[in-house]
Amino acid sequence: MKNIGITIDEIHEDFPEPGILGADFKNVEEKQPIKDAEAAVIEWVSKTAGDKEALWEIPISKADNTLGFSVAVKHIQSAVGVSYSVAQKYRGLTTPLIGRMIEEGILVIPSESYEAAGIENTRKLLNWYRKLTVEEKHTLPIFGNKISIGKMSPEQLPIKKESLRFNVVKDAWEFIHKDLEKIGIIDPNYKSVAERTSEANVNRINHSESQIERFHRLAARELNAADDFFPPSKLEPFIQVEQLFACSSKTVSSKSGKSNYRVASSSFIEFLSKLYGNKPFRIVTTFDEYLLSRYRKYLEGKVINKEISSHHANTVLSSVRITLNRLTQVRDIEYSFFNINGFATTRETDVKKPFTMNERLRILEAIEKGLSESRKALKPYKKTGLGSNPLDEKGSVIRGLSTLENARWLFENRLMCKPVHYNTAKSPIEKSFLRIINDSDKGLIEVYNDWGITPMINMDTLTPYVLRLAQITGLNANPLLSLDINDYVDSHPATSRPCLRYWKERSDGHKEYHLDLFNAELTWLTSSQAKSIKIIFEELVQLTSSFRQDIEDNAFKDRLFIYQSNSTKKHGRVSPLLGNKEKNTEALGASLSRFVKKYNLKNDAGDPLTLTISRFRPTFVSEMLRNGVTVREIQLMLGHSSLQTTLGYIDSLDFNSMSRMKINDELEEIHQSTLDKKVEKVPEDIESKKNDELVTTFHTPLAECRNIFDPPDFVKNLSSYIPGTPCSQYNKCLGCDNVIITAKNLPEIFAMKRDYTLLKEHSRVMDTPYGHVISENLELIKGITEPELSNFSLEELENGRRLAEYIETTTLVDGVI
Repeated sequence: MKNIGITIDEIHEDFPEPGILGADFKNVEEKQPIKDAEAAVIEWVSKTAGDKEALWEIPISKADNTLGFSVAVKHIQSAVGVSYSVAQKYRGLTTPLIGRMIEEGILVIPSESYEAAGIENTRKLLNWYRKLTVEEKHTLPIFGNKISIGKMSPEQLPIKKESLRFNVVKDAWEFIHKDLEKIGIIDPNYKSVAERTSEANVNRINHSESQIERFHRLAARELNAADDFFPPSKLEPFIQVEQLFACSSKTVSSKSGKSNYRVASSSFIEFLSKLYGNKPFRIVTTFDEYLLSRYRKYLEGKVINKEISSHHANTVLSSVRITLNRLTQVRDIEYSFFNINGFATTRETDVKKPFTMNERLRILEAIEKGLSESRKALKPYKKTGLGSNPLDEKGSVIRGLSTLENARWLFENRLMCKPVHYNTAKSPIEKSFLRIINDSDKGLIEVYNDWGITPMINMDTLTPYVLRLAQITGLNANPLLSLDINDYVDSHPATSRPCLRYWKERSDGHKEYHLDLFNAELTWLTSSQAKSIKIIFEELVQLTSSFRQDIEDNAFKDRLFIYQSNSTKKHGRVSPLLGNKEKNTEALGASLSRFVKKYNLKNDAGDPLTLTISRFRPTFVSEMLRNGVTVREIQLMLGHSSLQTTLGYIDSLDFNSMSRMKINDELEEIHQSTLDKKVEKVPEDIESKKNDELVTTFHTPLAECRNIFDPPDFVKNLSSYIPGTPCSQYNKCLGCDNVIITAKNLPEIFAMKRDYTLLKEHSRVMDTPYGHVISENLELIKGITEPELSNFSLEELENGRRLAEYIETTTLVDGVI
């Protein structure tokens, strides 16, 4: 039962034994002489508040207070034995009883508006029902699977039939029938004669009419008010949705247009059934303002899985949008919804197609040019000292002094070198400055450009930075545009490596993306990756610092990518590139198109290049495959939870034949390694040196190394190793012949053992390629820290274990947190 504050079980627990209730109840008919009426009322309230049975018997009536009701005056008069006027006077003292009755579920307060009469009749009805024994319930007159009020005497039922007009009473009535259904008195599968007749008619119609005929029949009914909707049934649960789409289809005359609405109706019903099941569906109680956004997300999944094309998704989404807009015109529903953008209509093959090598070089060149232009805004304006004050004491322009040189004097001396615009100018000086510009033969933006001033940081200023970051990281659009100014970490506490925190769409939370993860020489992932990202963050913070506090939505004040709008309607407004419900993404698409046109970017066929942020990700993967990075490592880089997801993603990309060959080779290697997997023997002995052994060493984060520039062969054979450079494979130190472990390294060793153990217990790292590294290192650590295996003394081991408590984090597996 909706809004009822007690459950069926709770009511049954409170059912009294027959004959007990009211056995010693005393109805005080006569007024008793009471010297202190106020004290008497207080005493009665105190006594009654703890008596639940007595609380059930307290009637309420309308009152001028917050709830709109209180204990009935006549009941106070009768229970306390005072006059009506005295009871009325001290009625406010009984408020604690109302609170207790609400707490006990005796009084049910609905969420919508209500009347005191509805609350009182609900109390009476529930109080009557709770007193009934099971035998008495079986004797209730049932007709049409309902309690027949007409066949009950007024003494039997405490309320009148007209009381059911109150929603709260109606809910209690339904609650009672649910309980009767639970104990087997009424049939849950009962169908009325009208329902059985309707189903027979529906079956007859459904078997004989086509979908076109059905839509035509549903559209024939006028839809102006909520009552015009057909009632849904188990046989036709979504008939109201079909009716709404059928009415919307009347706005088009072509067969193809009407077909679009029928297809959209079927798709939308499929979406709704996944959300709400196939029970009878009422639009008025179910549709909310976020429905179109959720439906777009549903279509997006189908586009990604190649079940439908983006063109089809746009057609269906448009039909649904128009249909929901039709619903807003229905009287007494007051429906509204948040509108959303459609899908990019670029060719499906282009969306997931990596840029070719020539395209990459051209994009890289354009990005560098764009960054150079955007960085002009970082340079402070240098005053020229030109011109003179063209204004009089009132701030008006003096005749004959309206020149650009004098406007520049105003800009440098009165406007503090801050650009102003026509729709934001407020002071007389700002308006006079703009009047001088307007009198010249140049436009405002042209003048600012001539003076070497960036008038505002608009979307086009940020676009080169967006592209550069997408190029370096391979992040998808949403995580990229959702970055905050604090998401770049110069040195992660666990690995001392640069880290970029980002929100991955459809993930459970923040992911930590380790830069330069593989130390690989890639065109798009070089060793300068972290440095480049740090510069991007610093420059964007500097570019946006002057207007960040003016952002329209404070929730986005820390967004990395925010801009000043230069549109006519929103001129100067500060917004994030990615706002609520993906606002501004369409404007970003337009900015990317301007970028392509400005730098004349063409594809290899000579046509305008399809430039989207999403194409940098497959390009990123293509580069990793070309440079020999394994599929397992790509899985970690992309943040996929399973290898199958990574393989599916790679398979969906439009790679060239060489990349395809590398993928096939990699898959064969994975399959073969699964078949031929052998457990490698862990070295039984680890050479340990004492502190007093003199040797020239290199210090690493974990231990000492004899020669960091001459690593063993298994490191030299790695594709990422560059001869002559120091070894950085610190996760392999314990198994290296060059390692020198002394007593001073024991705290780090014990701390590593602790952290590896926690990592195994609280993460899925053992399912990754690094799992075997952790297992191997734990075995090696065991040979160092276990007293029966170690060459160190018990005292040295105990000191190491104790000091490890003060080491918060250690060097873990490279790239894994």
